[in-house]
Amino acid sequence: MYPGNRLKQDGYYFPKEIAKCDDSGGQEATRLHAKWSERRTHFFHSLAKHIVERCVEENVGRFNVGGLAGVREDENGDSKNWGKHGNLDLHGWAFDRFTKILTYKAKVEGIEVVEVSERDTSKTCCVCGTEDESQRVERGLYVCEACDAAFNADVNGAENIRLDINNESNSESASNLDKDRSTGWLAQPGVYLHDLSRGFQPRTEVVDSKP
Repeated sequence: MYPGNRLKQDGYYFPKEIAKCDDSGGQEATRLHAKWSERRTHFFHSLAKHIVERCVEENVGRFNVGGLAGVREDENGDSKNWGKHGNLDLHGWAFDRFTKILTYKAKVEGIEVVEVSERDTSKTCCVCGTEDESQRVERGLYVCEACDAAFNADVNGAENIRLDINNESNSESASNLDKDRSTGWLAQPGVYLHDLSRGFQPRTEVVDSKP
C-alpha cells in the first residue's frame, strides 16, 4: 500500500500559505502554486517508479489498473454531488494523470498495463467471491461472513482488480488462486511511505513527514 499522506499534507499546507498572501495572483502566491504542483508531480513519478521497479524485481509482466472513467459523472452524465469537501477532493483527484505516468514507465520496461472495471470490486470478497455491500464494515476493514476472512478493505478491492473479477475468462484462474492463498498479506499489507529525499521507504523506517 502507498498512502497518500504526503499529498494530504501538502493539500492542507499550501492553501493556507497561499491564503496568507496579500494578492492571490501575486509573485509569492504564484511561487507557492508552482511549488505545490512540482511536489505533486514528483510524488506521482516517484510512486510510479517504485511500483514498476517492484514489478521488475518480481518478474511481473502485466498488471491491472482500475478504470475510473466517468467517476465524476452519474449515469445521466451530470456531475456527482458529494458535498462541499467531497467535491473538492474528487475534482482535485489526479487519477488519470498518475495512470498515464505509471503506464508510460511500465511500458518502457516491457510491462503490459490493462485497465479493468472497478464494478463490484469494493463489495466482493477476493477469497471466496461472495458479494455483499454490508461486508465493508468500515473504510479500513472488510469482513466476509461467508468465509470468515477479515482484511484491509482497500487491499481487497485492489486484489479484485488484479484478478479482474468482472472478466468471465478470468473466473477459473481466479478460483484456483483463491484455493491456495492465505489472507495474511491481505490483512497486513506492506506499506511504503514517501520520503522527499529517498522516495518510498518501508513504513518501519523513519520517514520525513514535514510539509
